[in-house]
Amino acid sequence: MHWVMWVFWGSIVTLLVGVYLVDFLTGRKYDFKEQEKSVNQNSAVAGSLREVGRHDQQNGPF
Repeated sequence: MHWVMWVFWGSIVTLLVGVYLVDFLTGRKYDFKEQEKSVNQNSAVAGSLREVGRHDQQNGPF
């Protein structure tokens, strides 16, 4: 069972080193902040807002 520990921790270290190398070699181009939405996503948001507005106007206050 000693080898299981080495496989587990070795895979974790390998993953972390790989992530660091990809980040370093790509020049830290990846930014995890909110990205621009595609045209398809924008039209879906607009369509859902129109649908919600249509239902709000049809149902009335009660």
